[in-house]
Formats: sequence, structure tokens, C-alpha cells
Amino acid sequence: MATLTAAAKSRYSAANPGLHTPEAFEAVLQKGLDEVFKRRMEMPIEGMQLYRKKPTKQQTLKFQSYFGLGAVSQNRDADQIPYDEMGLGFGQEISTNIFRGGIAIEKQLEELELYGTIRDLQSELVESYRLAQELVAADGINRAFGDSGAPFLCEDGLYLIDADRPQPYAAAGTWSNVEASTTITASAFYQAQLNYAAYRDERGNLRPLQLKRIMIRPTDELAVWEILKSDLRPSDSMNAKNFQFGRFEYTVYNYMTTAQVLFMAGEASDSMNELYWVDRVQPEIETWKDGVNPDIKRQRIRGAFGIGACRPHFWRGAKVL
Repeated sequence: MATLTAAAKSRYSAANPGLHTPEAFEAVLQKGLDEVFKRRMEMPIEGMQLYRKKPTKQQTLKFQSYFGLGAVSQNRDADQIPYDEMGLGFGQEISTNIFRGGIAIEKQLEELELYGTIRDLQSELVESYRLAQELVAADGINRAFGDSGAPFLCEDGLYLIDADRPQPYAAAGTWSNVEASTTITASAFYQAQLNYAAYRDERGNLRPLQLKRIMIRPTDELAVWEILKSDLRPSDSMNAKNFQFGRFEYTVYNYMTTAQVLFMAGEASDSMNELYWVDRVQPEIETWKDGVNPDIKRQRIRGAFGIGACRPHFWRGAKVL
């Protein structure tokens, strides 16, 4: 093993205590942004609770789905064996985009040691990147029905929540993950449960799913809480038992601004969720001297990510009246 001998490190020194040397200030500047970055990035992005994360090294992440075999048929040993085969589903590509921003720090801030001001600038820089992530995540949810277009289309060419979705196996026809427009009622939730139970896969085979979670706007929480947390039916005064009591969970998504309710067949991290958050470049920071103006130093944050979806069978949605 190596043997090390302790030796105290030399301190940075400056003739004028009110002025850092360039080397010392650049180190402080970088360290300050590193600390702000680490602290802020440890806080979760609220919209990330809806997406399944997927890393990539390429600008575009490509998918190719397949549909499986149907159920085997009854036949005798002497009969010709019926052969089935898997088929290609829809292909999908999810693109990533570069997001970046920067700040400029003037010489006067260095001279006056206004570290509070510099730290505020650095916090704003990191927060601006986090805000971009939050808004991109929210955009994919707020335009799920595509009423004003959408930031992405699913593998079948339709919106995240849409009707008459083509099955890749033509004989299976079409399917829908749209619930009827509704007010927030126990009956509407029950219908969503029934529709999940009636789900059919790419071959048209019955493959029941189960409603596990509801995603709502803040303004709808009271109505949803009464439906899911009351042991007696909240819609009348008959003291009847509430069928929906404790059957599944709900989550308030503060960035959901569209009048809609989204249903989920599990947690976002489940393999069944094919709504993806694709990370290509994790956010990184850099500090450098201005190449033109010697009295300005610059810092920037940069990353690359994108959102998209393949088959959205995990999701159902209804517009709220």
C-alpha cells in the first residue's frame, strides 16, 4: 500500500483582501455553481412521476414492436399442426433536443465580492434548466388529447389519448383509450375500470388490465378525495357503502392545466408504461472567460432530452366537463 505524508495545502493569497486573484475567483465561481447544481438537481421534477426514463447515446431512440402468437387451438395428434407466427408492429422514433442557457458575470461583481448576487444568478441558471424539464414533461400531458396538436405522436401515429387506434394485426381492428367526457363521479371511475378490464392486445386477445392510479388537476382533488376516501357513498345521504373506497390511489399534478383526468394501469416505472423520458446528455455546467471582453466571465448549463410514447395501453383519459 502507498504511504502518504500529511502536508498542509497553501492558501490562496491576494494583496488586496477585497479582490480575488483570477485563479481563485474562477475556482470559487465553478465550485459555487457545482454546489447549486447538486443541491437543486437532487429535487425531483414533478412531471417525471409520469414518465419511464430511458437513456440513449443517439439523437433519436428507435423502437420496433412485435405482436405475439394467438392462443393455441385444440387439435388431434394426427392433425396437421397449425402454425402461427409473430408479426411486426409499429416502429417508433423518439428524438432528443439540446437545451442550454448561460449567465455572464461582470468584473464588478468579482471586485465587490457580491457572492450573494452571483449565487442568485447561478441558482436562476440551474432553475431555468429544471423549469425547461418541467414544462416539457407537462406539455406531453396537457396536450394528451391533441386538441392543439401535441409534442409527440405515439407509434400508431395518434395522440397519447385517442380513439380508433389501429392494431398492427389488421384482423384485430381498432381500439381506443378515450373515456367519455365527464364530471368527476364514481360512475365515471367505474366505467374506466370496466374499460381497462376489456382491453385487448395487438392480436385482439382479451388481456384485462386494472386501474391503479388517477392523475388529476389541483382543482379536482376535493371531488376525487370524497370518492376514494369516503367509506360511505358521497353522492347521496343514503349511508350506502362506497364501492370505490380505497380501491386505488390518486395523484395531484400541479402542472396539469387541461380539464382532463388521466388513468394509469400502474406506476410510471412499470415496464408496461411506454410513455418515455429519453435522456441523451445529462445536464452539465461549464465556466470560461469571455473571449472578447476580458471583464466578463461566463457560465452555462447544457443537456439533451426528449419525450415520446410507443403503445399507450397503460393510459386512459377523459375530458372533464
